[in-house]
Amino acid sequence: MPKFLGRADVVVDGETLLSGDDTTLDPGGFKRDPVKGSKVFGYREEIMEAVLEVNVAIGADYSSDRLNAITNATINFVADTGQTWVMRSAFSADPGKINQKDGKAKHVFKSPPAEEAS
Repeated sequence: MPKFLGRADVVVDGETLLSGDDTTLDPGGFKRDPVKGSKVFGYREEIMEAVLEVNVAIGADYSSDRLNAITNATINFVADTGQTWVMRSAFSADPGKINQKDGKAKHVFKSPPAEEAS
């Protein structure tokens, strides 16, 4: 029976974040738009960055300053199905937003397009 994605770990420079099941990864890559005139002539490509949105559980060792200061990290999105996507030269894109009700902080990281590792 096939297994499907259910969990993923987010690892920043070797440290596994306390992320929940609401993490999203847009691996980026090429966005293609049609080039048109009297008909569709073809397409043009635009490079899109990878975007990782992760809600980190706030424990005693959580530091928003540390995560907000990230400017050149390697981030791995490790799926329980065996795939791993690697974000190189990743940086914190927005200050973390702390949600007291959920006890989590939302952090957004961006990088050049992520690479799927085997």
